[in-house]
Amino acid sequence: MQNPTDTTPLIERNKHRRIAKSLRLVAVVAVGGLIAAACGSSSPSATKKSSNSHSSTGSKSKSKSKSTTTTTGGSTTTTAAGGATTPTTTATTTKPTTAASTGNGTTTTTAAAAPSTPGGSLSANPTSSPSAALTGIGASSIEPFYGKVLYEYNKLNSGVTVNFTGSGSGPGVTAIEQDTANFGQSEVPMTAAQLAASKGPVLQVPVDLGGVAVSYHVSGVTGGLKLNGPVLADIYLRKITNWNDPAIAALNPGTTLPNENIIPVFRSDTSGPGYDLDQYLIDTSTDWTGAIGATSPSTTWPTAGRATGDSGEDLNAGVANYIQETEGAIGYVEYSYALEANFTNAALLTKSNTYVTPSVSSIASAGATATSLSSTNFNIIWSAGSSAYPLANFSWALIYQKQSTTNTGIVLGKLFQWVTTSGQSYSSGLGYAPLPSIAANLAHSTLLGLQTASGSPIFTN
Repeated sequence: MQNPTDTTPLIERNKHRRIAKSLRLVAVVAVGGLIAAACGSSSPSATKKSSNSHSSTGSKSKSKSKSTTTTTGGSTTTTAAGGATTPTTTATTTKPTTAASTGNGTTTTTAAAAPSTPGGSLSANPTSSPSAALTGIGASSIEPFYGKVLYEYNKLNSGVTVNFTGSGSGPGVTAIEQDTANFGQSEVPMTAAQLAASKGPVLQVPVDLGGVAVSYHVSGVTGGLKLNGPVLADIYLRKITNWNDPAIAALNPGTTLPNENIIPVFRSDTSGPGYDLDQYLIDTSTDWTGAIGATSPSTTWPTAGRATGDSGEDLNAGVANYIQETEGAIGYVEYSYALEANFTNAALLTKSNTYVTPSVSSIASAGATATSLSSTNFNIIWSAGSSAYPLANFSWALIYQKQSTTNTGIVLGKLFQWVTTSGQSYSSGLGYAPLPSIAANLAHSTLLGLQTASGSPIFTN
């Protein structure tokens, strides 16, 4: 990330900075009883960069996407077929009646048995299914969560393996549009245009509830820094370029701020965290909307305020790496990454005029405001509530409604039924909040819409 005002030579790396662990989670079930307690997770390797003359220049390292994998037996890898029907959120079965004569001139009517579905009850035994090897592509923000829950699911249903590649929300949407994975993952639900470009109706399932931390690396400021939308917007627009700027000092009386250049870090790829921060700044700063010329958020970070030649950092891991190693840096990352890297995070101004830092409880408070959640009504940024973190979001699994192989549809349904119910017990320890009941219920009703290639329901309730 290039600082346009930096005239100092290449920054001396501080070799005593502990290299943070990589937040790339790999879930592995080893043969012979070697079972990890949890998947490895960490932020990317980094060394701290110190700043002379109150500015810094970072050496850029792009973070490559990797896979989260559970491994054992299982052989089916089938992706969804296209279709022309509209996705449904519930599946119903009818119970036809039959008439029978009693022999005395009267007729009794009895209910016939409900037609069976190949997957049976979606709710019953979610860890019992055919074997399959699934692939998923999408948001890196969910990798810490998937790494743990997919590992745990494999322990309970060893015939199902999942290889998830956290290459970003954009690639997750593309994978579904092009039908190159069993499921995609995006922090932002697909748009009408993206759905139209797909090879059939797509079901969008809420899977986790997370938050975006605004993390900073500033000498002497170990916590408690408050930022509001207008100040944060001006930092990214490069109108505020020093940490001891009067606008920041006014929000933080009693805090000693250094005379040090601010280096804002952003994502180079399309991202859900960037979309969320863009939404927050649109909601709170007229300077921001004026500069970017838009009032709707984008998964592509705006070009306004970028330094010449500044292309950003790849994925959550790339941004986390840069914050970790660069004195004066500030950037946005999934809270789970910030938690693992032990970052210092800003308290952001809420709609209720309180300052709230990201935490499992403040993210859960934001999720509780989603009283009518759907894939078209999903925004909980800048939501009401004095304890609600204003940069929280749901993450969405993208699955074709019609499955060309019925067994693959059964496995997908059972897997995500477990992930959105029992699997939520692992959320809090990873920096996510468990799904509120409205989201879990939406996930269940959406999964009931899974169909065979001929359009028949795969599951009953």
